[in-house]
Amino acid sequence: MNRERQRKNEQAYRDRNAGRPRFPGTYLTDEESALLKKLAAVCGTQKKAIFEGLELLHEKLKKDKIIVD
Repeated sequence: MNRERQRKNEQAYRDRNAGRPRFPGTYLTDEESALLKKLAAVCGTQKKAIFEGLELLHEKLKKDKIIVD
Protein backbone atom coordinates (compact mmCIF):
# COMPACT_ATOMS: atom_id res chain seq x y z
CA MET A 1 0.00 0.00 0.00
CA ASN A 2 2.83 2.39 0.81
CA ARG A 3 4.51 1.66 -2.52
CA GLU A 4 1.28 2.35 -4.40
CA ARG A 5 0.86 5.68 -2.60
CA GLN A 6 4.44 6.58 -3.46
CA ARG A 7 3.84 5.78 -7.13
CA LYS A 8 0.71 7.95 -7.13
CA ASN A 9 2.59 10.82 -5.50
CA GLU A 10 5.43 10.54 -8.01
CA GLN A 11 2.98 10.56 -10.91
CA ALA A 12 1.17 13.59 -9.47
CA TYR A 13 4.54 15.36 -9.17
CA ARG A 14 5.40 14.57 -12.80
CA ASP A 15 1.95 15.67 -14.00
CA ARG A 16 2.12 18.92 -12.03
CA ASN A 17 5.56 19.82 -13.38
CA ALA A 18 5.14 18.59 -16.96
CA GLY A 19 6.19 21.24 -19.45
CA ARG A 20 7.75 23.54 -16.85
CA PRO A 21 11.17 24.91 -17.74
CA ARG A 22 14.12 23.35 -15.92
CA PHE A 23 17.67 24.40 -15.30
CA PRO A 24 19.98 21.41 -15.59
CA GLY A 25 22.21 20.58 -12.67
CA THR A 26 25.79 21.62 -12.81
CA TYR A 27 28.90 21.25 -10.70
CA LEU A 28 30.27 24.29 -8.91
CA THR A 29 33.80 25.03 -7.82
CA ASP A 30 34.41 25.57 -4.12
CA GLU A 31 34.69 29.32 -4.72
CA GLU A 32 31.44 29.46 -6.69
CA SER A 33 29.66 27.45 -4.03
CA ALA A 34 30.94 29.71 -1.24
CA LEU A 35 29.84 32.83 -3.13
CA LEU A 36 26.41 31.38 -3.82
CA LYS A 37 25.97 30.50 -0.14
CA LYS A 38 26.94 34.05 0.91
CA LEU A 39 24.47 35.57 -1.53
CA ALA A 40 21.76 33.12 -0.51
CA ALA A 41 22.17 34.29 3.09
CA VAL A 42 21.37 37.82 1.90
CA CYS A 43 18.65 36.96 -0.64
CA GLY A 44 16.97 34.11 1.22
CA THR A 45 17.60 31.22 -1.16
CA GLN A 46 20.18 30.24 -3.73
CA LYS A 47 17.57 30.43 -6.49
CA LYS A 48 16.64 33.99 -5.50
CA ALA A 49 20.31 34.95 -5.38
CA ILE A 50 20.88 33.63 -8.90
CA PHE A 51 17.87 35.41 -10.38
CA GLU A 52 18.52 38.69 -8.59
CA GLY A 53 22.04 38.59 -10.04
CA LEU A 54 20.62 37.91 -13.49
CA GLU A 55 18.23 40.84 -13.14
CA LEU A 56 21.11 43.15 -12.16
CA LEU A 57 23.15 41.96 -15.12
CA HIS A 58 20.18 42.43 -17.45
CA GLU A 59 19.65 46.02 -16.24
CA LYS A 60 23.37 46.81 -16.66
CA LEU A 61 23.42 45.43 -20.19
CA LYS A 62 20.31 47.44 -21.05
CA LYS A 63 21.90 50.58 -19.59
CA ASP A 64 25.06 49.96 -21.61
CA LYS A 65 22.86 49.38 -24.68
CA ILE A 66 24.33 45.93 -25.22
CA ILE A 67 20.86 44.40 -25.29
CA VAL A 68 17.49 45.88 -26.17
CA ASP A 69 14.18 44.72 -24.73
